[in-house]
Amino acid sequence: MAGRKNLFEPVAEKFMLQIREGCLAPGEKMPSEHELCRHYSLSRSSIRKVLDYLEQRGLIRREPGVGSFVCEKDAGLNKPLTIGMTRLYSFSYASPIIPWVQRVAAAQNCHLLFADPHELNAEGKLPFDAFFYVEAGGVSRARLAELSRRGFPIAVLNRDWPEVATFRVDFYEEAKRAVRLLQRLGLKKIGAIDGERFGNYSNPCRMAGYEDAVSETGGKPFKLVRDFDSLAAVDSIAGFIRETHPDALFLPLIGVLDWVLFACKQAGRVPGRDITLFCFDRLEGEIYADAGIIYADMPLEKMGMDMMEYLIAKVRDPGLPLPHAVYDVRFVIYNQLLK
Repeated sequence: MAGRKNLFEPVAEKFMLQIREGCLAPGEKMPSEHELCRHYSLSRSSIRKVLDYLEQRGLIRREPGVGSFVCEKDAGLNKPLTIGMTRLYSFSYASPIIPWVQRVAAAQNCHLLFADPHELNAEGKLPFDAFFYVEAGGVSRARLAELSRRGFPIAVLNRDWPEVATFRVDFYEEAKRAVRLLQRLGLKKIGAIDGERFGNYSNPCRMAGYEDAVSETGGKPFKLVRDFDSLAAVDSIAGFIRETHPDALFLPLIGVLDWVLFACKQAGRVPGRDITLFCFDRLEGEIYADAGIIYADMPLEKMGMDMMEYLIAKVRDPGLPLPHAVYDVRFVIYNQLLK
């Protein structure tokens, strides 16, 4: 049964090639559903999936009660597109992407539809032509790969998944680079604060980079791992700081930072003076201005714009290869860029 769902794909790809090569001329009427069913030995539901596939890509137009017709060659370029995007909240690290993605969409006659990713689990025609995916649960990696194989354009932010189009920062390598930066600044004893429930991808990548970078230079990684569900976390971090006396602390995400700042005060340490904090997330505003924190500034705006431009191009030219773009981060002490 699972294999039968994809029987329409070779037929859809055949028609797409014939239209693109001019074998089916603009304005030409397609065979009827009945004729297609008989010729290809497929069910009517499979043939309708073929026609849905071609219509979504602006290659045919369907007139109820009349039939399906090949579009003019430039129709696909002028067709308004709907791009789905994971609904992001203001506290998401990826939220700075939104205005830049909206700008690209508006410039290219596209409607941006914020949605819950679980909508991608639905069978049949999806309510968008492509999807801009930011990890938020609700849909599996296997499902995204399946949709990509079937020709539905998907771009994924900050994941190393070869089976779909990806635009990412290499969290592991950038974490190693951050540790090497701290070491160049003369900070020899570098600890880390980790969480028990911080996700199963980005956080483990960052922590692995921290541990390997410290080990490769002859040091010994040491970290505190705990839940951040009560103020008791502050006491635990303060105790960890008193016991280990770190020169610096590696923080894998911004959600840890406020806890650590309170703990430093409790432990009698002053960030920016006698302890350095590195945070692997962009910091905004002046709230941390006196703490001398070093942070990783991911080029989120460019990543978002590149993803949107790819999705639009992929809808209009399904033959485009899957990109796997990797971006460098900048290390910043507020307004000071560290090379």
